[in-house]
Amino acid sequence: MPPPPSSSPPPRLLAGGEHLPPPTSASSPEHPFLSAHLLLPSPSPSPADLSSPHLPHALAFAFLTQPSPLPRHLLVALHAAGARFPAFYQAFASALLSLPFPLLLPHPRARLLLAASELARAAAPGFGSLLASLLRRVPFPGDARLLELFTEHASFLADEEPQLLASAVFAFLRLLARNRLAPAPSSAECKDCEECKSVKSLEECRGKLVSFCVSMLRDHFQVCALIGRDLVRSLHELALVPEFQPLWRDLMPDCVGDVCRMSTPGWCTALAITAEMETQLLFMMNNVKWGDQKRYQLWYVRKHLMMPGGEERIPDIVRFICCGYHPTNEVMHSGVIARWAVIGWLLTFCRKGYVVANAKLALFYDWLFFEEGRGSIMNIEPAMLLMVNSVSQYTDITNMLLEFLFLLIDNYDVRRKHAIACCVRSAFGVLVKKRVISSLEQLTCCEKLSPLLRQKLVAFLSSSNPGAAEDSCGKPTAIVSKETELKKSVCSS
Repeated sequence: MPPPPSSSPPPRLLAGGEHLPPPTSASSPEHPFLSAHLLLPSPSPSPADLSSPHLPHALAFAFLTQPSPLPRHLLVALHAAGARFPAFYQAFASALLSLPFPLLLPHPRARLLLAASELARAAAPGFGSLLASLLRRVPFPGDARLLELFTEHASFLADEEPQLLASAVFAFLRLLARNRLAPAPSSAECKDCEECKSVKSLEECRGKLVSFCVSMLRDHFQVCALIGRDLVRSLHELALVPEFQPLWRDLMPDCVGDVCRMSTPGWCTALAITAEMETQLLFMMNNVKWGDQKRYQLWYVRKHLMMPGGEERIPDIVRFICCGYHPTNEVMHSGVIARWAVIGWLLTFCRKGYVVANAKLALFYDWLFFEEGRGSIMNIEPAMLLMVNSVSQYTDITNMLLEFLFLLIDNYDVRRKHAIACCVRSAFGVLVKKRVISSLEQLTCCEKLSPLLRQKLVAFLSSSNPGAAEDSCGKPTAIVSKETELKKSVCSS
């Protein structure tokens, strides 16, 4: 006789603060949101209500679906459960961020802001993840409220969550830099309801954004320095904004050198693009094979770059590809489209001159401060491979990039010109040493490359180590220079 079927375990009451739903069974839904609305606590929640494993999901569902203003008993239940169980706030924040149907809900981002403000009021551990998620959704209605949250809790964040405060400064700096010369994109929210009418647009709170960034840089510069050298890049783009000029006069001259030696972490570059942009970029660079990329690129352009302000995001996308995504050897040898090819496609899409310049600066920025042993070779690899792989069929791209690199060496920071030149030479040497390319003769001895650029490259490489350029090119520097001059005279006659 077969044994009787085992009964499903009874619902678990929480002990010690772990708010986890019970295993999926015949009596429990596949996803807790499917029955969350049935599990809302009563206006006077009992200890049994507060210990329900479904309560975090129920409250998250209620926060996102209840009409404004929220019923007081929901806030009471939230803070009562948070006071009783230490892990409740984190579970509540995770439930909010795991919402499976955000586009079907009215004002999901405004509701996330409301939840974050409630958690911040209690200094709960879950509000950091909510604020970090919201930073990647700017601009949107409610920017002023998000800014007020960071301003109000700046001192607490500087001590307890320095990375989050640095993330906020960087996200707002990039937001200001992108919209300095281009109009801010309009909101995707509805226009008729009272909630949308009461919020401020990006243009209206631009002054507060500038004030917040300047204040954080003055009061918490060591925290802001966690951004790394992209902090300097962003401030350079805003150097003509009057409020930032005193920073360059009083604070930055003594700090630029040290900050520029710090690589920008990957989590920071990801903040400058939306989560959807990141997901779709990673899909292309992990799954799309060579030859199949065109339709995905067209899809990406239509989705993200053809909207107002979309082209201004290209420099931030380039920075993310260089610093925020380092593929494994398995991925690089799997036949998928390479990082350098994606960057080359983005450069050819740029139509505005200042966007092209900023994108090329984003590509070469780590070269200007590269130090062997400290910098990551993966940050400088895409630029090198793009120049080498374009020289045969797309020589104009290689000429453009090399010319821009020499302009950066001479003009980016005149006071540190010698140090920048040494860093760029070091980058070239390490790329050959680590076998990213076999030798530099692919550039120095390429007949298709501009003779003037070839001569300048050979002279630049040999100015520090005369034997290095000769070894890479296979000819003495003097012979290369004479051949270049001969070709120049023949072409001009």
